Amino acid sequence: MLVSLDSITITCNSEYFYPTGFVFHTEKDMVVVTYVREGVIIYKSPLEEPAILETKDFGRNNVAKDTTQYAFNTSEYENAHVFQCGFDLGECADSCEDSSPKPKGVKKLFAHAERQGILWLIDSSDGREGSLAIKHEVQIYSTFTRNGNHIIHELKPGRSAWLHVVKGKISHNDLVLQTGDGAGITEERSLSFTSKCSAEILLFDLCESKTEIKKLSKSKQQTAKVLSSIGSAREELAQVSKS
Repeated sequence: MLVSLDSITITCNSEYFYPTGFVFHTEKDMVVVTYVREGVIIYKSPLEEPAILETKDFGRNNVAKDTTQYAFNTSEYENAHVFQCGFDLGECADSCEDSSPKPKGVKKLFAHAERQGILWLIDSSDGREGSLAIKHEVQIYSTFTRNGNHIIHELKPGRSAWLHVVKGKISHNDLVLQTGDGAGITEERSLSFTSKCSAEILLFDLCESKTEIKKLSKSKQQTAKVLSSIGSAREELAQVSKS
């Protein structure tokens, strides 16, 4: 599933595989986040050694343009459920501001208990609160909810979000989202959803767009010109009144 919002393009795949695997080819430089919901896989990204990802593990890798990554189920008898998202960060307002080396691939286990009923930070720009570091202003949250749980998340000005239902059913505004569904949120101060049953949700709080910043800057410049013209007109009227 390809999702394009104002600030970012996301490629999301939710895969069940038994006993084989999948191949993911990227056409742009991307940050790829892999989440193993069930099972154990061997994951191989370009230029990095193969890594084992187990149930509840989240992994983050930087993948270059026109390269291929692979994932294989280690079991011949059990399914593996893997959720993977690739972020094209070219339109992020901060994408060129950090000249430090990109972080190498890393993985971390996030237990169900710490994600129960709250939005738990999984990925962030600086690895705060024990999250994985992406080096860009993208934040990924995960939560497990029960029937009736209501979650609210505030969005800073200029940011957008993607809400993805890994499993279960929720309501968001007038929408009912079920397993595999997602919804994009733009130009809002906050988002909220209510669980209709036990559910697992991923929330992507996405970076401000270069395009939007340019639009805002141009708008401010135009406003400044208008105010300057009004000021000049007032001065001319005042001089005419004095004479």
